Amino acid sequence: MKSYKSLLNSLSNDPALRQLTDEEVKQLRGVFISTYLDLVSCCEKCGLTVMLIGGTVIGAVRHKGFIPWDDDLDVAMPRDDFEKLKKIFDEKLGDKYILSSPNYKNNANNRFPMMLVKDTLFVEAGNSPKDEVSKIKIDIFIIENIPENSIHRKLKGLWCSALMAMGSYEETYEHKSEALRNYMCKTEEGEKAYKRRMRFGKIFSFYSFQKWMNIIDTACQYKKKTSLMGIPSGRGHYFGEIRPAQTFLPTSYGEFEGLKVKLPGNPDDYLSNLYGSDYMTLPPEDKRERHFFVDIRFKGE
Repeated sequence: MKSYKSLLNSLSNDPALRQLTDEEVKQLRGVFISTYLDLVSCCEKCGLTVMLIGGTVIGAVRHKGFIPWDDDLDVAMPRDDFEKLKKIFDEKLGDKYILSSPNYKNNANNRFPMMLVKDTLFVEAGNSPKDEVSKIKIDIFIIENIPENSIHRKLKGLWCSALMAMGSYEETYEHKSEALRNYMCKTEEGEKAYKRRMRFGKIFSFYSFQKWMNIIDTACQYKKKTSLMGIPSGRGHYFGEIRPAQTFLPTSYGEFEGLKVKLPGNPDDYLSNLYGSDYMTLPPEDKRERHFFVDIRFKGE
């Protein structure tokens, strides 16, 4: 069975959706780069670590920049450093950006932090222009310490995974979207998935989605430093991105769009674990992950 994200992506391939022109892609990537540089500058001045992560690392290693068909930029920070960033964000970056994160200010409608560019609009398929996070943004994934004891690790991972599922179902129920329903119900598989999410979402609606995100964010944390680290909020969820701590820290360096950037300490181990050992091979066109948009507006427009 397809994952929820994969299912939504495949169902969203609708010619009626907003298509980005080459010029818009170029402009969008320029905003990503300037946002990233502002974050890096702030972090370097304050002694905080921020690195490229996810598919953006493939871009750096394989293309020395953006993956040609990609349209986002992801970064990661160790938990302690991100908690320090939250305390200084408004003072250092608040004139141009908004930090949306669980357990921060008015909380957030997303399971991982996002750095949103003020006065922009970026509406993805299934979302609404009224959504708080419908802006041009870069995602910030938190690198957590992971318990070394196998039983402790298993129990914590299962608990966090269960909480993530509950929160995801509740999100579909709480943020009922006609657009999302239409997208998913185009196929029998999609309709079944949508009804299942709505049914379980109602069961877990005793907490708001924001509350679920706060609970999940807290549950994923582990204060003790260990020989293992991971990114529970990433594409692999709790278990999928657990690696030796040195895979992430200290960072290594690479090139991205002509910039010297920080990458995970062992990019090959990180990418092989997440994408397979053949990550340097271009995937066939029908396997390339795409994102779909309804509308986009840049600052000043």
